[in-house]
Amino acid sequence: MKKNLPVLALFLLVVTASSASAAIQYEFRQTTSSDLETIPSTDCAGRAIIDGDRSRIEFLAGNAYPLGTYMIATNGSRTMTFIDPSKKTFVEINAASVATSIGARKITIANKKIDVTKMADQIKIAGFPTEHYRMVMSYDITVAFGSMPLTQTVKTTIDKWTTNAFGDVGDTFLASGALHTGNPDLDELMSAENTNIKGFALKQTVNVTTVNTHAAQNTTSQLHMSRTVTQTRELLVTSIQPAATVGIATFIVPLTYHKAGPIHDDTQKAPVQVLSMEPEK
Repeated sequence: MKKNLPVLALFLLVVTASSASAAIQYEFRQTTSSDLETIPSTDCAGRAIIDGDRSRIEFLAGNAYPLGTYMIATNGSRTMTFIDPSKKTFVEINAASVATSIGARKITIANKKIDVTKMADQIKIAGFPTEHYRMVMSYDITVAFGSMPLTQTVKTTIDKWTTNAFGDVGDTFLASGALHTGNPDLDELMSAENTNIKGFALKQTVNVTTVNTHAAQNTTSQLHMSRTVTQTRELLVTSIQPAATVGIATFIVPLTYHKAGPIHDDTQKAPVQVLSMEPEK
């Protein structure tokens, strides 16, 4: 039996940013994988447009979302609306509230270490030269399940290939829609992942390895608990360019669409990903 617990990271499906002076549009591919059997691998390709603190992401290929669906946000990443034109329905996701609920859990962080290194390789991606940075974050996270604390060691390695061709678009977006859990340690980790590397990421890989110390100690338990779990996300921007000013209708749910009921199947998945705490998010 497995219990899933959201821990610390709330991500848009793709890396998004904003520009105060002009809109940006780009196409991307993303894959996710995990050796945890309850988390299936996904892949998707799509098109995104960013204008100020407004964004729209259209899912055009892959198995992550029904083709033709799209997500819009008008306040950074704090609130997202997931829209299915085939059913004329939409689902609103309050990422800020989700972050607050995570922060309300009894979570403590110890032995925290964050390092950023500029790597030697400089390659062109989508026609733009990039600089490669590697961030490594490691820490021990303890979550209280009732009276029983469970501790997990986490190592996150993030490789970003960034460009400054679009100015401070990343910083502007984060300032307009930063998420906070209310737990200072979690917020520091989230902020480090999003802000310690400057520039717009044209390629990004995230590898998260968690070691369940409880699984190693409880050798007499009949419950199967994997000691080590690895999750990977990879994003590649395949084309990117400035765009003309975008009409406001691009970021508005059509009047004839209606709000869907509670999320209960794959056609209404929310574009939010979380890290996991695993005794056997």
